[in-house]
Amino acid sequence: MSAPVALSPAQVVLVRASYAAITRLEQDYSARFYHRLLERHPFTRALFPDDLTRQISVFRLTVDALIAQLDQPEAQPGAARAALAELGQRHVGYGVLTHHYAYVGEVLLDTFAEMAGDGFDAATRTAWEALYAGVAQAMLDPPVPAAERKP
Repeated sequence: MSAPVALSPAQVVLVRASYAAITRLEQDYSARFYHRLLERHPFTRALFPDDLTRQISVFRLTVDALIAQLDQPEAQPGAARAALAELGQRHVGYGVLTHHYAYVGEVLLDTFAEMAGDGFDAATRTAWEALYAGVAQAMLDPPVPAAERKP
């Protein structure tokens, strides 16, 4: 899945560098993210299974894939957006509402900022904000049926 938003080459470097630094830390950012999300927004607990182990792992793998393919051209134009739109539709089924995306984005970026420390400067935050906004928008867009996607 390529990024559904065009980041500048400099922003790609900032996102990748900060993500690499965060993933090298002993504490898993994904686990910390879910802890913070549930702490700040306790009502979101009802959206997740009792055991978050799989959720934490899937979230991290999804972000890993997104970061790994930030600047790679898509084999099929629109495929990443379609995949994210389908993911967004699954989230609707879980009870996720549009305004929840803002909570998730805020908590995710705050988690990254805390873990990266001085390495998460204003330019890095702006790059992550652009990436998250693109992902969230793609998840909120209605999915395009595979038959209608451009090759």
